[in-house]
Amino acid sequence: MGLKFVWGMTGTGYLLKESIDIMKKLQEKYDAEITVMLSKEGAVVVKWYKQWDYLNEVIKRVKVENTPNNPFLAGPLQIGKYNFLLVCPVSANSVAKIVYGIADTLITNCVAQTIKGDVPVYLLPSDQHKEPIVTTKPDGSPLVLKIRDIEMENVEKLRKMEGITVLSDFSQLKSLLTKKSEEKSK
Repeated sequence: MGLKFVWGMTGTGYLLKESIDIMKKLQEKYDAEITVMLSKEGAVVVKWYKQWDYLNEVIKRVKVENTPNNPFLAGPLQIGKYNFLLVCPVSANSVAKIVYGIADTLITNCVAQTIKGDVPVYLLPSDQHKEPIVTTKPDGSPLVLKIRDIEMENVEKLRKMEGITVLSDFSQLKSLLTKKSEEKSK
């Protein structure tokens, strides 16, 4: 049995398809058991980017937020039923909520409760570097987004929070998941 973890996705299109691609690879190569949880806005964005069918083809357990505790994932995360919680992409809005202790969405509540249970939390925020990010529009054309100072300040606060590891880029996320998968398969 491979890794068993929850992959959260918030309302940003940043690294969306790349995230689903690596989920597919982890399942095929390492027999990972991945539950995807989408914030309400995450589900909207996945559909807007026309990735809904692909996500549901790759992942059999896709859970969409109804309330901060429904579907009920916070408890199982908190007591270690999963190896860790990964959220990628994390929107600037979700980062701000996590930094200020606001747990009023499925993902922000799961982050808070997972930390309380001393289970690892890994986050890859979309808006964390000074230089603009180049992402894509739903039609596939490039979209350049300027990152505001407040977003970078919040990511710096996030980096200092107990129980959270902030990933700097997608290559760091891939390395982490590959390492954890290989360790679990030994």
